[in-house]
Amino acid sequence: MNIPQRKVALACAVTALAATALAGCASGSDTPSSSGNKSLEIVYWNYGPAAESGNKATADSFMASHTDVKVTLTPVTGENWGTYYANVATLIASGKRPDLMVISGEGAQFVHANNLVQPINAYLDKDAGAKAIVDDIAKGLIDGFTVKGDVVTLTYGWNDMVVYYNTDVFKKAGVEPPSADWTWDDFKATAKKLTADTNNDGKPDQYGFTWASNEIFPGIMPWVANAGGNLTSDDVCTATADTPQVNKAVTFLNDLIKEGIAPAPMPMSDVFTRFQNGQVAMFGAGRWPIATFLPAGFKAFDIQLYPKGDTYKTVFGGAGYPILKSSQNPDLAWEYQKFTVSDEIEKQYVGTPDKPGDSIPSRRSVAETISKVGVPPANSDLYYNSIDKYPTLVPYPAPAKYSTFESTVLRHLQQIFAAETPVSDGLKSLQSELSGIVTC
Repeated sequence: MNIPQRKVALACAVTALAATALAGCASGSDTPSSSGNKSLEIVYWNYGPAAESGNKATADSFMASHTDVKVTLTPVTGENWGTYYANVATLIASGKRPDLMVISGEGAQFVHANNLVQPINAYLDKDAGAKAIVDDIAKGLIDGFTVKGDVVTLTYGWNDMVVYYNTDVFKKAGVEPPSADWTWDDFKATAKKLTADTNNDGKPDQYGFTWASNEIFPGIMPWVANAGGNLTSDDVCTATADTPQVNKAVTFLNDLIKEGIAPAPMPMSDVFTRFQNGQVAMFGAGRWPIATFLPAGFKAFDIQLYPKGDTYKTVFGGAGYPILKSSQNPDLAWEYQKFTVSDEIEKQYVGTPDKPGDSIPSRRSVAETISKVGVPPANSDLYYNSIDKYPTLVPYPAPAKYSTFESTVLRHLQQIFAAETPVSDGLKSLQSELSGIVTC
């Protein structure tokens, strides 16, 4: 299954709806039990053809190795992840009792707070094979789906934020590829060398760097994290958008625009186009760009960690199949969740040089084969190393009202980056507005 580009939005009304809809579904017990019925129903966000084909491939593989089990897939519509969650809650309220649902990393806080899911701690403790699975998954990926000590799900695939650089542009400019120990000063100096006025009209038409305007994940979050900050408190109950750390990160990016080293941020699709055309030398994203670049025949790129600021933290997100409290077969559902991180399924995310996966396998042993089978970029081992060897940003700032939260952040950032308001004033206004959105 492909993971959408971590575009996650939680609708404002979902919290109340889910709490009401699921109030009668909780078992009241931490001990999982099953009805003995050999069937499973799985709900997933039907965001497009890839969602259907990906979920079906996993279900078919599971049934092929569990011939006495029937898996039913129920697509659920939604404009985004948030409305999908709301529609799942409505489905359960109508009497349906699905066993598992697909969630994104940002949804972990939400589904836990609203009592949708059965944590898997008991399974991890009693399942003889669980330790080997967990030991093969980076701790950061487990922590990212853990809420108040409860492990919500194992994640089957994920993406981290790394810097992509156009190797042809670097070579033409005579600039050495970046190293993992580069700093913000190194980054800025490199980006400046890669900025050029190639048509001699007095303004740059080749920029050193740009970032996504339509998401905070591949936008400001790596810079905020590496400045030692976050947009919410650790319990995701209080906004922290006007801290010195956030101010430092946003100021750094804003200065890149003011100095002509970066254009105004743009949608990720435009970033891809300009990067392939050599109009942008560097940008930030997860592994998903290779699913666009390689089939198009574009291979002149490599990746590196984000430059270190006052600290370095890996910013990441993933997806998983948590067990719903509405499930009549939680033990069987646990077998399915384990299957989604089996070698058979994880290898699909590796892909081939002609048809690469667009997510990183969660199992370390499988992720390490990406470079061995020749799937670009050359530095692909860095994907897993970034979460295995470095601290992570946990929690990701994803309050229950994530849709309103993200749109509010992006709106204020747009005003800052368009020079309509100073950084400090813009972040103070953002903090004031978020104070009524980020609550517990």
